[in-house]
Amino acid sequence: MITSYSESRNRAFENLHAKDKVRLRNAATGELLHMSGETLTRSIEYAWLGSRHQAEQLRKRAEVNGSDWPFTAIHRSLIENDYPVEKTGPEA
Repeated sequence: MITSYSESRNRAFENLHAKDKVRLRNAATGELLHMSGETLTRSIEYAWLGSRHQAEQLRKRAEVNGSDWPFTAIHRSLIENDYPVEKTGPEA
């Protein structure tokens, strides 16, 4: 039974650290930032996932480089599988 305890403990640990994660969604197109940080995707499997602090750092980096930043941080629980929810607010 130690194995099952270990698995549930690991799952609880992962859930604890994943609860505040966000994805970056382009409000105009509904597409998500790809995990590479360079392109867009509609698939959650390949979408960027990080904390709000990391998202803010990416925005600042784009600002310094003079790049456009069309993304809004959306809490991961508000995005459905395979298709971003279009009705979420800017700060979920």
